[in-house]
Amino acid sequence: MTSVHKALAALLIGLVLLVAAWWDTVAQIAYIVWNRDVFSHGILVPFVSLWLLWRKLQEGLAAQARVCPWAALLLIVATLLWLFGSVMEASIIQHVALVSAVQAIVILVYGPRLYREILFPMLFLYLVIPFGSELLGPLQRQTATMVVWALGVTGVEHQADGVLIQLHNGLYEVAAACAGLRFLITSFVTGVLLCHLAFRSWLRRMGIIIAAILVPILANVVRVFTTLLIAEATDQDFAKSIDHVVYGWVFLSFVLLILISGAYRFSDLKDEGNDIPADGQGGNGGRFSANFSHWRAHAAFLVFLLPPVASFWMLLGTAPAATCALGVVPQPVCTGCDYRPLPLLVQQQPFELIGADASQTFLYRDGGQRITVYTALFAPDRESHRVVQGAFKTLRHDWLVLAGAPPRGAFVGGVVFEEQVVWRGPERQLVWRAYRVDGAFQSGAGASKRALAIARLRGQQAYAAVMILSTDMANGIDEARTHLEKFLSTFPADSFLWGQRNGSEETTPCVE
Repeated sequence: MTSVHKALAALLIGLVLLVAAWWDTVAQIAYIVWNRDVFSHGILVPFVSLWLLWRKLQEGLAAQARVCPWAALLLIVATLLWLFGSVMEASIIQHVALVSAVQAIVILVYGPRLYREILFPMLFLYLVIPFGSELLGPLQRQTATMVVWALGVTGVEHQADGVLIQLHNGLYEVAAACAGLRFLITSFVTGVLLCHLAFRSWLRRMGIIIAAILVPILANVVRVFTTLLIAEATDQDFAKSIDHVVYGWVFLSFVLLILISGAYRFSDLKDEGNDIPADGQGGNGGRFSANFSHWRAHAAFLVFLLPPVASFWMLLGTAPAATCALGVVPQPVCTGCDYRPLPLLVQQQPFELIGADASQTFLYRDGGQRITVYTALFAPDRESHRVVQGAFKTLRHDWLVLAGAPPRGAFVGGVVFEEQVVWRGPERQLVWRAYRVDGAFQSGAGASKRALAIARLRGQQAYAAVMILSTDMANGIDEARTHLEKFLSTFPADSFLWGQRNGSEETTPCVE
């Protein structure tokens, strides 16, 4: 067996081991890119990387392979990152760790010099990661703002409420599917590939990336605007059919065609000779280590086997957390205040957390203003039963998040609240949400996840609770904020949450 074949065998063994140990992460990426249109570009990314690698390998680069034992440290770092993503239940961190581990294995087997030659195909693999969901809200708001401006310029009568646009024949929402995130991500990935294939100048590469970002955003505004014009001239059903049929992949393909045509029109790439001779004898890289059975190669190979296996067995050995019996929090009342408790029969709470070990709802009325308090406890917080849950999972009764209302944080009574606006038909509600982990309020969802991850890394069972307040927005968001602030000045946030045991080394909300 030649040195090249030994290196390839070692690479394949390492990749197979990595996939087997982190199969859940691999399967999760595959599921997302296959089932969610926004990330469907990820299906092609590995094949594009393999094609680019094959082009490079035609230059005889495989003969430049050289074992690099210190690269095993990179694999250890990737493994630690993957474990941290696991305890935080942060899938994106595990996805980054998986692709980084692939990079480390390639450097370990083939060495940094050859890795530099194949740097772009290897880094391109990172684009298989489902990223960009955080842009959805800003894109919805920006698209709605620009469409409303275009409607005003063209003289179309309308009313706007965030991402909701009222025309004479109906109410339209610039929904998540209309935000253009799929356009943007697919265009960006295409732009990155064009930077490598069509340009050598960094200035021109920057130009194509800027175009890959701006063109799909502007094109999506045109798409939504013309769809609304069609709806105004005809009806909603016809406009929706046009949007799905014409403005689906056809429109996206047209945008990509413009981008690709522009890139090759201004391409500055010239055909040049290979920097490395095909026989692999040029430069200072030398050939693969004289014998792959050399002690350094054996040591590196064993080290790179251990981290994924260790991480796999560490998770297998994690004992499931046991829940405990929980008491009921009596509804707080006040004497001589403006708040009158209401029976649960009239509750309109739009949220319900999944998997909570206990939850309660409290309702109050102050004149004509209704305030709802929903609390949920996870005792303890554990895998697949997390206190931090996205609104799309917890909204019920046809409620939706109003993405066009930019949220802001609130700080009342020493507690930080995250803000959202939700809607259902003509109803609007202002929602404040706060988290408490092991008796301490956190500064937001991110801080709560970090606190829970640290507790799990220490081998502790963290007890977490969430408090969600909501109130009507009939008179605008500022007045709704004033009502919630007044309510919290009467009833501190702690009064609605499960109490802690006193005189115990480990305080928990569990009943003895």
